Amino acid sequence: MSVVDALHNRNSHSKLIEPGPDRTQLEAIITAGLRAPDHGRLRPWQFIGVEKERRAALGKTFEQALLLTHPDASAAERDKARAAPLRAPLIVAGLVRPVEHPKVPRVEQVAAVACALFAMSLASESLGFGTMWRTGRYAQDASVIGDLGGRPGDEVVGFLYIGTRQGDTKPLPEVQIETYFNYY
Repeated sequence: MSVVDALHNRNSHSKLIEPGPDRTQLEAIITAGLRAPDHGRLRPWQFIGVEKERRAALGKTFEQALLLTHPDASAAERDKARAAPLRAPLIVAGLVRPVEHPKVPRVEQVAAVACALFAMSLASESLGFGTMWRTGRYAQDASVIGDLGGRPGDEVVGFLYIGTRQGDTKPLPEVQIETYFNYY
């Protein structure tokens, strides 16, 4: 698959099952992410892989984070929080670890982590896997960030779910370039 084909056909896939990438494939995926644009080569990122039984542990962390902000959460909301990490065999949490720098603001460092996650998504696609990117309330939650090994000031830029696609891929709508692009 060419890079252009991967970019033109990239699509989130919500039903991801085993198998996920093996260690060699995962190394290729992570390496692709580490080649993302990074002004000043600050490497303002930390990537955390969550697989096997750790997915259920992360689900419990999500449920506890939900209860901290919504103590009256329904049983269905609690179940949804616990089940979220079980939607794929592998999750890569991409955290920004901002570095103080006079020329590289935090927003640029967040963008670097987002680019890295997108590169991992494209690498996953090229290896035959599907992905979906999630953020939501848990990406901003200090208890979730801490449970993932984050430090104060860190933030989850995205949770990249990776696995084998199950079912059909949703069709991509045509995009009219002129709607979003013009010359200065």
